[in-house]
Amino acid sequence: MEDNDLKVTITPQYAGKIWGIYDKNRKKDLLFANRAHQPANIGALKSWAAGGAEWNWSPGIIGHSAFSETEVYLARLDTVRGPVLRVYEFDRYNGTVWQVDTLISNNSVVAHPRITNPTDVDLRGYWWTCVAVESRPTTRIYTPATHVAETSRDPMRNAPWPYFAEAIENASFAGHEGKALTDNSWIGNHQIGDMFLRIPDTVYTPYIAHSQEDDDGFVLVHGHPLNGTKFYTWGQSGPGRFMQDFLAGGGKRQGDYTELQVGPAPTQMQNFPVPKNSILEWTEWFKGFNGDDATLRGEDYSAAVRHIDSWIQSEKGMTKETVKDLDDFLKSIATATPDEILVQGQAWGYLEELLLGHKIAEGLTFQLPAEGTDEWHEMLAWKEIAETKKFDTALKSLPLSYQTTDRWLNVLQASAKIQGTTWLHALHLGVMMTERGNIEEPKKLFEESYKLKPNPIAARNLAVLQSTAAEAWPYFQQAWKNLHEHWTKDRAYERVTLNLITEISNFLQQEMWYDEMAVFIEDVTSHKYMTAYQVDAFITLEIKYYLNQGLNQKALDLLSANCFPTYAKMRSDLMSFWNTAVEGLAAEKKGSALSILERHQARMKNKIPDNIGCQYASEYCLNYW
Repeated sequence: MEDNDLKVTITPQYAGKIWGIYDKNRKKDLLFANRAHQPANIGALKSWAAGGAEWNWSPGIIGHSAFSETEVYLARLDTVRGPVLRVYEFDRYNGTVWQVDTLISNNSVVAHPRITNPTDVDLRGYWWTCVAVESRPTTRIYTPATHVAETSRDPMRNAPWPYFAEAIENASFAGHEGKALTDNSWIGNHQIGDMFLRIPDTVYTPYIAHSQEDDDGFVLVHGHPLNGTKFYTWGQSGPGRFMQDFLAGGGKRQGDYTELQVGPAPTQMQNFPVPKNSILEWTEWFKGFNGDDATLRGEDYSAAVRHIDSWIQSEKGMTKETVKDLDDFLKSIATATPDEILVQGQAWGYLEELLLGHKIAEGLTFQLPAEGTDEWHEMLAWKEIAETKKFDTALKSLPLSYQTTDRWLNVLQASAKIQGTTWLHALHLGVMMTERGNIEEPKKLFEESYKLKPNPIAARNLAVLQSTAAEAWPYFQQAWKNLHEHWTKDRAYERVTLNLITEISNFLQQEMWYDEMAVFIEDVTSHKYMTAYQVDAFITLEIKYYLNQGLNQKALDLLSANCFPTYAKMRSDLMSFWNTAVEGLAAEKKGSALSILERHQARMKNKIPDNIGCQYASEYCLNYW
């Protein structure tokens, strides 16, 4: 989206997030427009990338949205106020819909999120708009909050904002003559953490903003009527610095950012009610601001807040009247049919409407993917059973997707009565029963599925439902053998291969079965099952095996050559592997065991490299600064 003042970049391939807002007058991006797309294991479905403004809708599940790396629908509406871009998608976990309509107006980006619960069930919701902005230790945060739920230690505490002591028991201790508390509006004063801000109802409008040093007093502001407000910083520690570098694709101090966030719930440890057959919608706005630098960065924090408040209430800002007018307008077009679908999302909304016989939400169009595409193959089985009450083509290959809701369970059970229970019916019914917390019934269904047609997913599912590792291992072996001996090398084969490599690798590492590791490593490497994609779990399986065999240099070579994107808090394992290999090589060179001092000297001489970094969410790291 673009006008004379702003250029807004939206990425539908990454859940429709705003990647950047370029201010043509300031000649700079108002957001942290990440130079890289480097996901890490942080989201609800693990993969999540930093930067921009993202829309986190989740059906009551706390964390970054399952849509974070998913392509969603993007549509254009031509309105009397100019073009509006709409991103939206159907959440098949519980049958809800989310959308965000975006408009450029008054030198600002205006966003209108809308959540629809079309079901007859009261649900819990989770929404946070997460806006990443470039950050330095001299970055300052502004908000008319009086208190903060501070999370640098557990349990979180209520502390006065912005003056409090972080990460110690006396969070609201007055200090020497009442002047010794830290001003935590400065990012440089934070080790790491979430700051959930409590803003009184008496303020003109709740907001959160920031400014940078030597940066024309620019402030990013977004208002929110529901008053859930927070900021997050990775902080100034080694782990925090490493994670920001990693998420920016590498290179020190090129990816530092802070997240300014708003949502309906007071904190991100909570969700909120979304009643049956209801709609929840609101309007947010994002805007640059030229303020007085001396006031914004002076010692009197309340003066800085009053300065921003006065700007918001001015013609150059966003008055309540202006925001209400925009909110009324965006509500009025929220159900309007788009003029053009620019990017097609997933097919699950289409299939749901096929079952229901009516639209899920007015103004949203869900479509079938082009025949022959990956998306087409993912939904084919469910299209068949919805239209014909039977599986047909889907019986010839392994499934690429699953359904879990009661509506699809009823459809599947009805189909089994019409067609008779096929191996695919039994497999999907087993998955649905497992999703509901059952164990014995799914076991019988997976056994039936395998008996009707031996398949690796039924065997794998039986493995994970066993009580002991000894009982599970034969099923894992059965799944692996069946996959490679009896199934065509298609999309499903490739996915199941990688998933089984991950699960078996983790399983063998957990049990420390080194003989079985050797056999599995030889099988995977000799058949080149990972030529297109390297699996972190398998790499660490090799490393652990090499360390056990005393092949320390081989372990170091693997550790040096990979970035391990799926390792978050478990980077401590990688750090331990490195130190073990370094000490092992030093012992080999010495010809005998090392003393405690010699072990320390070996580690300091061969420090953990930057690609391994530090464990996520740790406070300290001696090796990355």
